[in-house]
Amino acid sequence: MSDEKVLLIFPPSSWGHIERFAQPLGILMLVTILQQEGIDVVALDLSAEGWHPKKLASYIAEGSFTHVGVTVLTRVRKISYDILEIAKKINPNITTLIGGPHVTLRKESVFSECSYIDIAVAGEAELKIVEIIRRPAKRFYDLNYVKDINSLPIPDRSFIRHIKYNRLQSIWIGDSASMKWARGCPWRSCRFCSRPALDITHRRRNPEDIIKEIAIIQYELKYKNLLILDDSVQVNSKFAKEILRLKIKEGLDIPFWMLTRADHMDEEGIQLMKRAGAVGVQIGLESVVPRIIDMYHKMSGDPRQWYRTLNRVIEQANKYQMVVIATFIIGAPSETAKEMRTTIEYCRTSKIDLVQPNPFRFAYKSDLWREAVQNGQLNSDHFDTFNDKNYGTTEFSKEELFKLSLEVQHLINSPLLNPRRYLRLGRKLLKQRSSLIYRNVLRAPFLVRNFKQMGYHHLEKKGTLQNFFEHPYKSL
Repeated sequence: MSDEKVLLIFPPSSWGHIERFAQPLGILMLVTILQQEGIDVVALDLSAEGWHPKKLASYIAEGSFTHVGVTVLTRVRKISYDILEIAKKINPNITTLIGGPHVTLRKESVFSECSYIDIAVAGEAELKIVEIIRRPAKRFYDLNYVKDINSLPIPDRSFIRHIKYNRLQSIWIGDSASMKWARGCPWRSCRFCSRPALDITHRRRNPEDIIKEIAIIQYELKYKNLLILDDSVQVNSKFAKEILRLKIKEGLDIPFWMLTRADHMDEEGIQLMKRAGAVGVQIGLESVVPRIIDMYHKMSGDPRQWYRTLNRVIEQANKYQMVVIATFIIGAPSETAKEMRTTIEYCRTSKIDLVQPNPFRFAYKSDLWREAVQNGQLNSDHFDTFNDKNYGTTEFSKEELFKLSLEVQHLINSPLLNPRRYLRLGRKLLKQRSSLIYRNVLRAPFLVRNFKQMGYHHLEKKGTLQNFFEHPYKSL
């Protein structure tokens, strides 16, 4: 072992808060590489641990770490910087490092945001992390993406195996491992998203390596479920279908969920998903209004086809008894009340099993953010700002959009207001012989209580209304 002792941290959205949506694959990959080089290293997922600053300070002090690194996400950058401050106050000689999407977007400007940063890394650090820890040559590394992701190891999940990641939106998905089949978004054109600004090319892993990792997850680590975290799995591609066929051939029956787009799915792929053990999918619906879809650049070609594409995919997913989760946006720039109601009514009446409406926010450096800055509606220091009539970009206040989002969630997801959805969800899980039926259907009285806790007036009274939308994967 070397003299270095490294702590890499994934930050929480707020101190003491627990989110158990997905495993922090980025820092797990880095700790795996460092460990292979003989460096003493620890990974800590504060988003899932629920620690407060005092406990973290004690952990750092007792650990005698030489390096503390933190992922920086734009929305929670202040907490990441608080972590660096805690480390430096315990030991000014600790080398502090940051990386992540915010650094990649802001480059060297991050040093002006926090005085406790020693080294900042933009881009993907896997090929340089050992050098950065052992022989740092500069304060700022502007790295490219890793072109051959097949050269990277399988991430070591032993650091976080004690944590049960079990949430996908409001669905309880059991003790789940997260993994990626590819890196980068295959579409990279949505104008509400900051992904295009990251300039990260879509790259795929070898299907055989993916199957090897799934086998480790199922047989060695004994996870009960799997979550595929690609920006969008192209279910209709030869690549995805080859993986699904290999999973079937190898008898890997671990149930799985995936994130995808409606126009990345076809019936052959959905049928293969079903045979390979898929429980459900999360689809970015966003809107069903052609004008909004066109403004978002959500699809190529005629935006009127988006509605038909959604209908086809939802019908096919229901045909094969798969759970359908749909996310959509409320309150886009210039979106009218009628246009919002059109999307809401579609989600209410279609055979979607769960919805997650999100108030529109200007993602930092997205096309719509840049447009608002150029028009003088936002300042360049507005990072991930919720849409609001004060900016002249909508006729609604952000509080009105928050309230509408919560009302829609209750209208469509509540067991009391929409019992048919719960019966349909129960039938799907029953036909799948899924153990998830208890937590998602039979616990309806507890879910009703949780919906009351997520009411607009309840959150407003507690002063946690905006905070609720800052971390929608809250474990209730």
